[in-house]
Amino acid sequence: MKAYEDLLLFTPGPVNVPTRVLAAGARPMLHHRTDEASTLIAGVVEKLQRLLGTKEDILLVHTTGRGAMEGTILNLFSPGEEIIAVCNGKFGLMYAEIAEKHGLVVHKVCEDWLSPMNLEEIEATISTHKNVKAITVCHSETTTACLNDIKAVAGLAKKYGLLSMVDCISSAGCIPIEFDEWQIDVLVTASQKGLMCPAGLSFVVLSQDAWQAVDLSTCPKFYIQFRDIQKNLHGRRSETPGTTPMSLVASVNESLQMILDEGKEGCYNRHERIAEAIRAGVQAMGLKLFPEQVKDRSPALTAVQVAPELCAALRDDLRTNFGIVVAGGLGKAYKDTVIRIGHMGHVYPKDALTVIAALEASLHKLGQLESLGQGVSACTREITGIID
Repeated sequence: MKAYEDLLLFTPGPVNVPTRVLAAGARPMLHHRTDEASTLIAGVVEKLQRLLGTKEDILLVHTTGRGAMEGTILNLFSPGEEIIAVCNGKFGLMYAEIAEKHGLVVHKVCEDWLSPMNLEEIEATISTHKNVKAITVCHSETTTACLNDIKAVAGLAKKYGLLSMVDCISSAGCIPIEFDEWQIDVLVTASQKGLMCPAGLSFVVLSQDAWQAVDLSTCPKFYIQFRDIQKNLHGRRSETPGTTPMSLVASVNESLQMILDEGKEGCYNRHERIAEAIRAGVQAMGLKLFPEQVKDRSPALTAVQVAPELCAALRDDLRTNFGIVVAGGLGKAYKDTVIRIGHMGHVYPKDALTVIAALEASLHKLGQLESLGQGVSACTREITGIID
């Protein structure tokens, strides 16, 4: 069968972009130093404040998510300072590696990717290392499709006078986040996942305690300077330093309006129910979720264990015969034994049925299922509950 030219992305980012979001970004080019551009930027700030539950400034950073993560290290710390990093996945580990590259001392905790985050281990590390300034953690760890309890981490950080720094790149727009109420200090997210836009624009939120750290930081910085971004945000017009990617700003403004029109709770409930439907279908086919023992699975994606000899063939068959792209595992131990099915952003009941039906057909074709129907039936039962 001929390979599909138009692919459906069931990956943990980038994601399928809704037509109205694409249309918003395809408008004629808007100069970034105009009142109209300022209105769009202000609109994104206001909508993200509502989505993330904060009254603090939303900083627009012209970079993908990991660039904004690096920006938080450069803007809040000085070489030689100490942090604790929750490393129960590639992206938790990435925060640690960024900090180490810039001369920070990093105490890594929860390094077993197959085990839930352990608050007691974090607290013991705080007690052992008295000069620690912050704790970094990934909210929705797409390595394992698991959730870390960022509210609990923020509470622990506050207990000891530390800063909490949270990677919400794959959770914003999919999972409840209350920045102010939970007393988070630093939040990073980006455009290409739950915000269902093209990649290239990131967002950072800082508490007042975090802003104090910004003013004490001595790490060299040029392109990403939070005080400079804040100054431009509150100038005569809402702007950003340098040339603002206004097409992306327009896209994000539209996607946020879609989320708020649906209602935050409705959006979060949809993600949770779609996740349940996909997982029901996967397990009905005899596949095991990855990891097997977890505390909380992320509503943004599902990770599935597959035989090493099956992983590449299954992904190739889904792409070639059904036009569906799923992701492989991360890390040497899991890249050939895990597939990851993203269901974040513009994903609805029909999409859950589509990916489960295609997965079932591919497994049957590859000789892994003797009969058809179990996966689709299980998914359909969950979907029926969603649409009733």
